[in-house]
Amino acid sequence: MIKHIVPAIMLTVLMTVLTGLAYPLAMTGMAGLLFPHQANGSLIERDGKIIGSELIGQNFTGDSYFHGRPSATTDTDPNDSSKTVPAPYNASNSSGSNYGPTSKALVDRVKGDSDLLAATNPSTKVPVDLVTTSASGLDPDMTPAAALFQIPRVAKARKIPEDRLRSLVEANTAGRLLGILGEPHVNVLKLNLALEKAFPTRESSASQENPSQENPSAAGATPSPSAPEAAPPVPQTPELPVAEAPPVAATPAPKPAVIPPAVNPPENPASESGAAAVFPFEISPTHAGEKHDTALLKTCFDQYRANAATNLNGGLKRNAYLKECKKRLKG
Repeated sequence: MIKHIVPAIMLTVLMTVLTGLAYPLAMTGMAGLLFPHQANGSLIERDGKIIGSELIGQNFTGDSYFHGRPSATTDTDPNDSSKTVPAPYNASNSSGSNYGPTSKALVDRVKGDSDLLAATNPSTKVPVDLVTTSASGLDPDMTPAAALFQIPRVAKARKIPEDRLRSLVEANTAGRLLGILGEPHVNVLKLNLALEKAFPTRESSASQENPSQENPSAAGATPSPSAPEAAPPVPQTPELPVAEAPPVAATPAPKPAVIPPAVNPPENPASESGAAAVFPFEISPTHAGEKHDTALLKTCFDQYRANAATNLNGGLKRNAYLKECKKRLKG
């Protein structure tokens, strides 16, 4: 019996060493030598700082930047470890929403997003990838149609001609691999870096002149492409948005400029904690020159995102909040 057990044990040890140790080390070493950029995470650097990866999307929200696909990733609620909160492009928790086509929550969310996007470019059909999340929640690319759809908003925010932005999008559109694999696509982070280089914003120029200022950048909310930014669930700014710490994909973002909230009457919807929802009491001056319905929608959406950072949405989901907000502003 021993003569059968000993060879079996030796073979198990040998295969473990070969396939579990030698082979992975050899492949890792060869990849590092032959493809160092890809083997180290396809990281993107600017001014000597890592601001993201070509393979992981970032949550841009400022009007002066191109936005990627929505992300359904979440993170642990800092106030209650048994719950989760939205955390777009959370690389440590890749996931989709798992909602099916008959899900009312999915239908309401897509309809709400479509209405918001349509208000920025009424003459063009909303591309599907701007209102649907990917299975991973980390998709770094969007279709050329999605990038072109956003040109009017970005051009208006940066006060530059739309045709120059179209040229920039075309220059940053990657074709099919080997001419046959995949579809043409645009890497959102690379496009925004090219945008910031070609048409820098006042905010990013100021932060470069004053190194003591915090440099925001790519994935979750707002900053300039010279620094990474974390992905807060909701902030907005005119700078390259990213995550809240300087991780590989993001940096913190300033709160969006919204009109001061009015004090809520007692009948306002309240969250489980008893906190009443905060609503704007007039249309934001930022959107005063737009069509009335569009201005209402954008003002409410700005306030909703500002409230989310401090839990002042009274437990209301986005579409319910927007509906109640528009009703109040219409009087």
